[in-house]
Amino acid sequence: MHKEIEKYLSHLLPELQKTGITIDEQIELPYGIQLKVSRHNYKSILNIYYSPKKGISPVPMGQNNPLKKLLWDLCKFQEEFALKLPPMHTWNAWIGSDECGKGDYFGPLVVCAFALDRKQEKEFKHIGVMDSKKISNEDINRIANYLYKNYANCIHCIVIKPEKYNELIAKFKAQKKNLNDLLAWLHSTAIIALQKNHPECEGVLVDQFSMSQKTRLSLQEKHFPLPCIERTGAEIDPAVAAASIIARYQFLEAFAAMRDFYQLNFPQGANSRVINYAQDFIKKYGEKRLSEVAKLHFKTTSQIENLPE
Repeated sequence: MHKEIEKYLSHLLPELQKTGITIDEQIELPYGIQLKVSRHNYKSILNIYYSPKKGISPVPMGQNNPLKKLLWDLCKFQEEFALKLPPMHTWNAWIGSDECGKGDYFGPLVVCAFALDRKQEKEFKHIGVMDSKKISNEDINRIANYLYKNYANCIHCIVIKPEKYNELIAKFKAQKKNLNDLLAWLHSTAIIALQKNHPECEGVLVDQFSMSQKTRLSLQEKHFPLPCIERTGAEIDPAVAAASIIARYQFLEAFAAMRDFYQLNFPQGANSRVINYAQDFIKKYGEKRLSEVAKLHFKTTSQIENLPE
C-alpha cells in the first residue's frame, strides 16, 4: 500500500468508525485499495487510488443508498480536513485550465479554460463544482448546463475530433514534438482567447501534465502578460475544477454523437475492449476510416493491425 494511501486512511478510518461504518473486507487494487463496508442494512464499496499526478482519489462505488452518500460526504470532509495545502495562489480573479480525452483511444481531445472571480467560490461549492473524475456523469451534465447558462462568457473550450487530432499530432511529430506539446499549445490558445474577455484576471492555474511546464513556456513564447502556475492536483481549485467539468461534458457529448453516428458502442479508455471495437469498426467501415474515430498514434493501433483474422 502506498504511503500516501496509508496517510489518508489514518485520518479517514477514525471518521468511518465514528459514524458506525464497518470495514468488512480490504482488497489491494492496482494503484490503490478497495474497502467493502457496511452500516445497518446497507453495503457499499470505497475505492481509494493514488497517483503522483492526481494524488488521492476516493471513489464510492455500488448502488445509490444512504451509505454511499455518507461515504461521499466523509471523503469530501477528509479532503478539506486532512489534505489542506497552502493556497496555490492568492489571486482574486484567475483562469483555470484542464483537459479530457488524452488517455482515450476513441473520441476527441478536449481542452477548456474557465475564468473565475473569488466572489463565485461559495456558489460553485454549493452547486457541487469539484474534480470531474469524482462526480457522476449525471452531475457533470447538471453542473455543466448550469455553468453554460450562467457563465458562458467565462468558458473557452476547444474540442479536437479524432480526424483533426491525427492531423495535428502528425504535424507536431514532424517538428519532433509530442502530445504534451500539442496539449500546451491547446491550453495556451484557450487561455489567451479567454483572457482577452477577462482583463481583470491576475493569473492562470493549469492542471500539470508535463514536468517541463510546457503550458507556461508556451504562454511565455506568446508574450502572455499573466503569471502561469502548473500544479499536480490543481482540480481542487474551483476554476480548474469548473474547466475539468466542462471538458468532461464536451467529451461525453462528442463521444455520444460518435456512437450514434457510427452505430457502435465505443468504449472509453485504451484497454483490451478498445481493440475489439476497433476491429469491429474496421470490418464495418474499413481501415482507412479508423482515423475518424480513433487517435492513431496510440500503441493500440499496432495491436489492432497485428490481430489474427
